[in-house]
Order: sequence, then structure tokens, then C-alpha cells
Amino acid sequence: MASTSFAQTDSIVISGHLKNNTRFAKVVVKKFGVGSFDIAAVAIKDEKFTLTAPANIEAGVYRFQYSQNSLSDYVDVIINGKEKNITFELDVLQPIESRIPTFTASDENIKWYAYVAQSNKQLQKIEVLNQVLAQYPNATDKIVQQVEQAIKKEKKKFHSAFEVFCKTNAATWAGAMVQNKPVYFANPKQDFRLQDFERRAHFWDNITTTNPKLLNTPLYTEHILNYLRYYMNPEMQFGENEMNEGFIKSVNTTMQKFSGNDETKKFAVKYLQLGFKEIGNEKVLQYIDQTYAETIAQCNDNASDKTALEKRLQGYATLKIGNKAPSINFVDASGTAQTLASITADSTIVVFWASWCPHCIETMPKLNEWASTQKNTKILAISLDDDKTAYTDAIKNLPNMQHSCDYKKWEGNVVTDYYIAGTPTFIRLDKDKKIVGKYSSFEELKKEKQ
Repeated sequence: MASTSFAQTDSIVISGHLKNNTRFAKVVVKKFGVGSFDIAAVAIKDEKFTLTAPANIEAGVYRFQYSQNSLSDYVDVIINGKEKNITFELDVLQPIESRIPTFTASDENIKWYAYVAQSNKQLQKIEVLNQVLAQYPNATDKIVQQVEQAIKKEKKKFHSAFEVFCKTNAATWAGAMVQNKPVYFANPKQDFRLQDFERRAHFWDNITTTNPKLLNTPLYTEHILNYLRYYMNPEMQFGENEMNEGFIKSVNTTMQKFSGNDETKKFAVKYLQLGFKEIGNEKVLQYIDQTYAETIAQCNDNASDKTALEKRLQGYATLKIGNKAPSINFVDASGTAQTLASITADSTIVVFWASWCPHCIETMPKLNEWASTQKNTKILAISLDDDKTAYTDAIKNLPNMQHSCDYKKWEGNVVTDYYIAGTPTFIRLDKDKKIVGKYSSFEELKKEKQ
């Protein structure tokens, strides 16, 4: 997205000093909503930048991203509309986990980051004590009791400081940012999986999810993303079906939490749609589209979004399990005209792939090897390539399937007839060419087949 800058005649001035900066050339300002989007950009000169914002800018928390390569390099700034001068400095040579800005102008940001710095120290202390407790070899030693008492004391201090700050700053953005990022302390003696499970069970405790003003902060987008990340953690070793079932449960919980206000409910469903579209998870996206159709209809005022949704709904109906698969007329690698109906097999796999798709290049050799062991299964590979040389070179190593490519990429007839939105996509048909299942990975396809 092209960035624009605020009009220079406006009256809130934000200045930053990025000490020891030799890498970053500009700061991009991001506003939050359904995700985040760029609203301004300013060059960094001699480690400093200054940006002038409108006096009537919507109050909230804005992200000042000073790296375009790392999502971790940013400073969140409260712009409350009352403070006309906001100034901070940040040492970019500090480790990212301890890189906290120091504000010299803006009382609200000063209070917020002073609390963040202090609470981070307390949390680090608790984490070190937790590690000692978890790793100490003899649970009956006196030192274990001492560590447990120290942890209890530090937690009490943390909770006390949290409550005091929230009470003292109840009517401010700083108070809202702290209040809505509570910390749940799991039992350090438990296996990390149990600790993650417990944290997830208490994830939404004491978080306000029905305040439309908080849409203009990173809170809601980051909370939803972090809640979903539980099922993306490779250490948890979730299978694809288990992951999707977890995502669906997470979607339902998220929608229930955000449904107490029309604006936050609409935000939640749009953000969930966006997220699962971006990662290409059609199963969960279909669940959201169909389960929350009424809410989606209320917030689809964008013509292109409405058209995209209608197309997806048509695709769900067309590729419903039990339906006859759309016909396919194709020319195979030898130049012979063929049809899907002419393929005789107990099971037919139609796979959509491309030589430019990294995941396809990893998957297709596995599919080819598997195909050689399947006596009653035929595979029809439809390529979305538009480069004939790349396509013909790729299929030389995939002899155990039939191939077709019309070099029209996403505009090909078969691709549009099957409403393909990502590669690879696998569709399994029975002997009558009725749809048995649609899969986004070879592993999922094999499991269903077995």
C-alpha cells in the first residue's frame, strides 16, 4: 500500500530519536482496525524524525514501524488528541525484548511505558524463579520452599502494581492498554503443554472485548491472532484435522466474546475472515462464511468484498461432498484430447498445482511416488503455470499422473469452474466422479484415503 503523510498544517507533533540508528531509513505509521494499514510515512534523518498529525485525528494507539523487514521493530504511541507534543527516544542497539522507548513529552505515554518497563522487570524475575523451581532436582529441599515464597511475593507485587495502575489511570488509553493485557501465571512445575493449555483456558479472563474505541489499538487484532496461534504451535504437534477443529472452536469462542457490541462483532468476523483467507485455510473460512453469514451480511458494504463472498459461497455449493464434479476437458502432455469422465478408476484425484508454488514443488514428488502404489486411483494434475518451459521441465519428473495446463494461470476454465483459491488443492472423486473430499495438503488427502 502506498503511504501518505499527514498535512503539514496540523497541530499534533510526534518526534522520535532512534539512537545508534544506521539501518532504518523511514518510519511508517500504522492505524488499527481489521488488521492494520499504513496512514503516513516520514524519513529518518540524523537518527531523528518529526511528523505532524491533524488535531482531530482519531484518538487511539498508533504503531510507528521503523523497520520494513521486521514486524518487531516498532514503537506504539498513544495519541489522545489532548497532548500536542509527543517526543520519545529509543536505542535501537538494545536487544528487542528490552527495547523500550523513553518519552520526554506526553504524560500519558510516559506513565504507560514506565509501567511497562517496571512490569517487564518483575515478569523477568518471576520467569527466572520459575525456571529454578522447574529444574531443581530435589523438590523436598528447603530452597524449593524459599523459591516458591519468592515467586508468591513477586506475583503479589506484580498484581498490586497492575491494579494500582489500572485504577489510577482508569479513564485513559494507557489504563486500557494495561487493563486489557492481563498476565496469567501457569504452574511452572507442569509440562509446557499443560501450561499453554491453562493459559489458553484463561486467555480472555478480564479482557474487555466489547469496547469499539479499542478497535483503534493493537489490542484486539493481537489478542485474536495470539489466541489462534495456539493451534499453529509446531511443538503441540497438532494434525491438520485437529488444527482445523481447534481453529473452528477458537472462531466460535472469539465471536461469542466479541458479540456484545455490534461494532466489535463485525470487526471480529471480518478479521477472522481476513486471517484465514491470508493463510489459505479454506475449510475454516468456509465455516466462518456459512456460520456467521448474517453478521457478515451486515458489514459487507464493500462491493468487492461482497462479490468475493458470493463467489466463495458459489464454490462451496458447487464442490459440496456428494455433488457431481464439474466436467473437465483437457489436453494431456502428449497432446491428446481427454475428459474427466473418460478416466476410469475407483478413485480420481484432481490436484491443482504450479511449478512456481514452493509447497507444490515439495508435495508433487511425494504425490507422484504415492500414485505409483495406488492401483485403483488415477491422478489428474491441473497446472496453473503460465511458463511453458517451467511446466514441461517440472512434469518430466512426475510420470505417474496425467497432466494438463492451459497457461492461463488463475483464469483457466478448470480453475474457475472449481473455484480454486490456492495451490496445492486436492479434490478426491469416487468412481462416478462425485466429490468425496477437498484437501489443502497431501498428508490430509492420504489420511482421508486410508
